[in-house]
Amino acid sequence: MGIKIENYAEGFKYVSLALDEQTKKDLIEDELDFIFLDKKELFLFPSRIKLEINADGICELLHHNNYDVYEIWPDGRMYLRYDTTSVDNYFFVTGKCNSNCIMCPSPDYTRKNGDETNIENLITLAKHIPSDSPHLTITGGEPFLSGEDIFKFIFLLREKFHKTECLFLTNGRIFALDKYAKMLRDSIPNNSILAIPIHASTAELHDRITQTKGSFSQTILGIKRLLRYGIRIEIRIVVSKVNCEDINNLAEFIIREIPQVEYISVIAMEMTGNAFKNKDRLWIPYKEAFYYASDAINKLINNGIDVKLYNFPLCTVDPSCWMICERSISPNKVRYSENCDGCNYKQSCGGVFAGTINIERDELKAII
Repeated sequence: MGIKIENYAEGFKYVSLALDEQTKKDLIEDELDFIFLDKKELFLFPSRIKLEINADGICELLHHNNYDVYEIWPDGRMYLRYDTTSVDNYFFVTGKCNSNCIMCPSPDYTRKNGDETNIENLITLAKHIPSDSPHLTITGGEPFLSGEDIFKFIFLLREKFHKTECLFLTNGRIFALDKYAKMLRDSIPNNSILAIPIHASTAELHDRITQTKGSFSQTILGIKRLLRYGIRIEIRIVVSKVNCEDINNLAEFIIREIPQVEYISVIAMEMTGNAFKNKDRLWIPYKEAFYYASDAINKLINNGIDVKLYNFPLCTVDPSCWMICERSISPNKVRYSENCDGCNYKQSCGGVFAGTINIERDELKAII
């Protein structure tokens, strides 16, 4: 929900939120722009301008927290960009991507024409975020399409967030160029991991899924370069009707070629964007997806590679694998079916995506 400031004329800004005098003092010492809510009146600091917002806006701010970060647009609209109570905070770099995966939850239009965030704005946003933030995700699109300037931003993350887990979502193709792999090595925060998808064990099938010739060889070369430089890698495998019969072969490929990866995430699809457009040739029920992946999961674990399951409801997975199921769907996207109401494990289950619930509602069963 956005907040509207009626008398705003200060241009685009990131501001922290202060709800008490101590936080106000801290933000002044940090020389950050911030808004201070004082007895239901809102002020912009350091200029000390009184801002006019309605009672609903005041009420919303009172339900948030000190050090939350907002983005104020020139027209006075204000949006939450960092929530101190969430572990799902992210930096959005660009909607554009140099692949066009058939099961991507973003549409092809976004890949070609997606919004981009100015790198200096990302740096400013990072300066407002508390240094003890537990987790930050850097995402797109393909974030490294922003060019070499992104490494200034990444270096700031390393300098400020010493204990924060930083997750970079990327297709990894840019790191086929050793120059970029070295630049990442020299700037990446210590507690970081790159999540890179591999869609198949062969170039033919992987490139058919990405709809980008040469993407398989670039991705694998990029991963090998990054591993050589000591960068932690998570491999993501999105299971669809197109690649389900190749998952076991892909596990063998990983064991043979890149066993040093941190862990493997086996992922059920989010059926929006390209995935929804291609649903007739892509969608596979959760239980079938797990069935095709189960041998690969066991093979990877037996070879010392950790595995996680993302986006799989517990009722669709063998109980022996519940321990590797993650609550991976963002809270605003999670849905449960009516069949879930009586489930003894609902609180432990990650549910399904909002964009997927109507496709496979009948598969979900309460675990009693």
